[in-house]
Amino acid sequence: MDGAGSHSNLQAQTWADLPWIEMPQKGALRAAIADERNLERAEAYDLLRTRVLPEASARNWNRIGISQARPGPAGPLTALNLALSEARRPERRVVLVDLDFARQPIRARLGAPAPSAEQRVHVARLAERLALITIDAPAAESATLLLDQPFRMELESVMASLAPDFIILHLPPILQGDAGLAALPLVQSVLLAIDGRSDKAADLRRCEAYVTPCCPLLGLFLHDGEA
Repeated sequence: MDGAGSHSNLQAQTWADLPWIEMPQKGALRAAIADERNLERAEAYDLLRTRVLPEASARNWNRIGISQARPGPAGPLTALNLALSEARRPERRVVLVDLDFARQPIRARLGAPAPSAEQRVHVARLAERLALITIDAPAAESATLLLDQPFRMELESVMASLAPDFIILHLPPILQGDAGLAALPLVQSVLLAIDGRSDKAADLRRCEAYVTPCCPLLGLFLHDGEA
């Protein structure tokens, strides 16, 4: 067997060994998830995927951040549902990373219990070709850890072991503390999720002023504020 075949088999085994997080069954949690059981909502994220991800690929970006101005459902649901949409494409392996240590909003949206604290970086499987990475760290240390080079190397190693075609990182809110700013060097561009009920034009301008010195702003997505 050649080296490429051995490497491919190793990656396949890495994915096969991941524990699964089942999609929630409760109505309130399930209603916000854009998958094959919620096709109308899934179509909106498929449209977002088709509009923004080819532009990212054309610029050789395979790692985008999803953030928002302040805590709320817009950022984590946009990241989760966009990752689900991209993972529905044939032969695409996608990794979703939740860097909002303080709130762990993606696990909360999935109704998943907190993982064992024996490790700092946790990896689970949400779909056939979608993996979720979460980090167990004190909320007060979020920005410090995100700026720490050894931690970044650890995270890079975990992501590389999954050999993804695309990585979506959910970033902490840009205008809440400094963790969102500390996470910006980990991404190649940022998609800003907007909560139409609460975000103001001034908030978006402030976010853009913080983001663009570090990386390009890929676009704005008006999230369903009722989700």
